[in-house]
Amino acid sequence: MYRLFTFLKPHKTLLIQLIIVNFLLSAMLTVAPLVIKAIVDNVIGKQQFDRLAPYLGLLLLVTFLRASATYFYSYGQNKLGQLVMTDVRLALYRKLLALPFSFYDKEQTGRLMNRVSSDVESTRIFLSQILIESMSHFLTIFFAAFAFLEQDRYLTLIAIVPVIFSGVAMYYAHHHLTEPWTLQHERMAQMSATLQDNLAGIKVVKAFAQEDQAQGRFQDVQVAVRSGSLSITDLWSKRWALIGSIPRFMQLALILVGGQRVMRGEISLGTLVAVLSLSLLLLGAVNALGTQLNSVSQTATAAVRIFELLDEPLTIQSPLPSSDPVAAQSLPIARRVDEWRGEIEYKDVSFIYPTAKAKTLIDINLHIPAGSSLAVVGATGSGKSTLIHLIGRFYDPTSGHMQVDGRDVRSLNLPELRRQIGMVAQDTLLFSASIFDNIAFGRPDASQAEVERVAKLAQAHEFITQMPDGYQTLIGERGAGLSGGQRQRVAIARAMLLDPRILILDDSMSAVDAETEKLLQAAIASVMKGRTTILVAHRLATAQHADHIIVLRDGQIVEQGTHAELDAAGGHYHHVLEMQQMSAREAVASV
Repeated sequence: MYRLFTFLKPHKTLLIQLIIVNFLLSAMLTVAPLVIKAIVDNVIGKQQFDRLAPYLGLLLLVTFLRASATYFYSYGQNKLGQLVMTDVRLALYRKLLALPFSFYDKEQTGRLMNRVSSDVESTRIFLSQILIESMSHFLTIFFAAFAFLEQDRYLTLIAIVPVIFSGVAMYYAHHHLTEPWTLQHERMAQMSATLQDNLAGIKVVKAFAQEDQAQGRFQDVQVAVRSGSLSITDLWSKRWALIGSIPRFMQLALILVGGQRVMRGEISLGTLVAVLSLSLLLLGAVNALGTQLNSVSQTATAAVRIFELLDEPLTIQSPLPSSDPVAAQSLPIARRVDEWRGEIEYKDVSFIYPTAKAKTLIDINLHIPAGSSLAVVGATGSGKSTLIHLIGRFYDPTSGHMQVDGRDVRSLNLPELRRQIGMVAQDTLLFSASIFDNIAFGRPDASQAEVERVAKLAQAHEFITQMPDGYQTLIGERGAGLSGGQRQRVAIARAMLLDPRILILDDSMSAVDAETEKLLQAAIASVMKGRTTILVAHRLATAQHADHIIVLRDGQIVEQGTHAELDAAGGHYHHVLEMQQMSAREAVASV
């Protein structure tokens, strides 16, 4: 909770200004009861109405100053909240961008969105409103207590003791709300996750006519959120009904005791009026603190969730700078683009996912010379995607060494390494932007001519120019509005624009027709020249032109060689090739 205050440090000037304004506002609150006392005793009591004007002028001046200070406070408070919220969200977003694939393997997108949205909003309200306003209420209590003391010490004791008792009771009530708010934040995260899943899979929901089921799932989590909220409200209301009533007996005691002291001539009527007015300030401040304490419990839980994410370890990152001159010599030095060759080597590489029981890759030894091409084939779940993800350090090997250009990837600068890898994934992801922006994603400064050149190589230029706005045509989320083959061709153009030393095509022709596949194969053959290319393929027609082919089964290389060598060996590759050729002949015969 206290770590949240670190987000206020960059804005300490504004914070100090707000504290000063708060101090003045609280001080001016206590002026009015004292002026009213003077009016009752010196004007009304002595019937000297000619002395009323100065007191009214003082009240008007205080009112004007409070209005001006309130404007500054209101605007400054909102500004501080927006600044803090921006800082927290940017810090979370930077962390999300830096976290490795393994983190996202176990986290739901909806839960993460909940942290960046509602949890951050809770911290904004706390830091910009509750924290500063609580200071204001404490200052009001302090000034009112001081003013009480100046009027009558006996009445001060009657007023302050219930306030202290209420404060202690509220403190303990706050601790009883921490666990319920923790559970409530979890329910809200589950609601966000369910909503995100249903919206992301809306086409599947509709295709299987499961709208009722989807609605039922969301209704269940929504009911849980509502029940949790009502439970917290009930818990707090019961405590507050008792705690909040204690100071109200203070006013009855002040009227009873104060009235007797006035009648006995021990205090003036104006003093009693001032004391009753000050008691209203005390009551208002105590009630406000009690209301805000419920929000503090909510914020404490949100803060824990935020810092859980910010403290998530970065298991994959560039080597950190060292103050040791000897150790610093082993750190990566920035390389020129022409220094990257694209040589890849796996040395006794094994890998197991944290949530898996068996290894996904087992003792992989593989050398891919710079500028050569490798095809990776194998059944689903054989480890093909994991194999290529190790090259760009999206995961680190559980054991063994992954090398690029003769150096362990863990010793290389991570952004530089990934800039030398152009990847086209099987599940093509395009952004909700123009086609031009999607192709130029890796190189935002690319010219129109450069984008068109790679689009032509990827056989995408023709269909792009036939669209209403050409390259400026906006496509929907995840590339909605384009066919599967069109999305893959845009993704291939995006990878080509990087002009990488290493090109990885993860079954990137799975959603194109045979004619487009032939065109793409010719295009890819031209861009493969001079760069290392890895093709993950289910269709062996895509793999057969590679310099080298490996066959994966259960995380191990069971066959490797050229297309001719593997075909002649009569193993798994030959068997799959025969099946695909037979399917192709049957498809042609049925036309």
